[in-house]
Amino acid sequence: MNVKTQLFKMARPITTSNNKYEYIASYYGLSNYRIISSGEINIRCKDLEIPYYIRDFVNQHNEVILIANIVANEVIGIIFRAINEKAFINWGLNKGNFYGIGQLERDFKFGDLIVLVEGTIDRDSCSIFITKNCLSVLTSAVSKSQVQVLQCLTNKVLLILDNDEAGKNGEVLTKRRLNQYGITCYTINKSDLIKDLGDLIDLKRRSDSRINFIINSYRAQVQIHGGKLVCI
Repeated sequence: MNVKTQLFKMARPITTSNNKYEYIASYYGLSNYRIISSGEINIRCKDLEIPYYIRDFVNQHNEVILIANIVANEVIGIIFRAINEKAFINWGLNKGNFYGIGQLERDFKFGDLIVLVEGTIDRDSCSIFITKNCLSVLTSAVSKSQVQVLQCLTNKVLLILDNDEAGKNGEVLTKRRLNQYGITCYTINKSDLIKDLGDLIDLKRRSDSRINFIINSYRAQVQIHGGKLVCI
């Protein structure tokens, strides 16, 4: 068991829903989300070889959410996110990683469509509302090393990057980069009501009726054949 896995197991399950990260974890029972305090990381985890910058981040924010990237029951990377502000830091995740690669459908096989999104909560929201065959690129475009991973998984992807300037530029770069390696990229018309798929969680928390309209508008652009997503 590596040190990231040990740390994650020593953190606490999330039972509150004060923000969208706590909400998605507690409401939908996502087991790769946990929470830890500065006291816990300094006392309970004092013997673990945790980088100083991680301990400093937790101490600075007193209590943080851990979002683990789990593959074959081992934590290969963790995003540490402050609870009441947008600050975050990661340990073990880099431009060669995808978040969610260990959470694809069990019957996933080469050639099945994979949805690519930007952030972790975008991927988890996609998993809930659209398909589990979704990966987060953890930025606004795929890296060259991520292309190599995708080549082993599929020959077609659906891009649902953020609905902003960075996301639009990322779509252009990603399509060009993937097409060079024989991977077909599809895109869809995105709703102007949300910036990214993670915004669906905020709508769900507020019981905003627009969520059904947005989800249906996204789903209308794909079909299900034999349980698999296919762009139309």
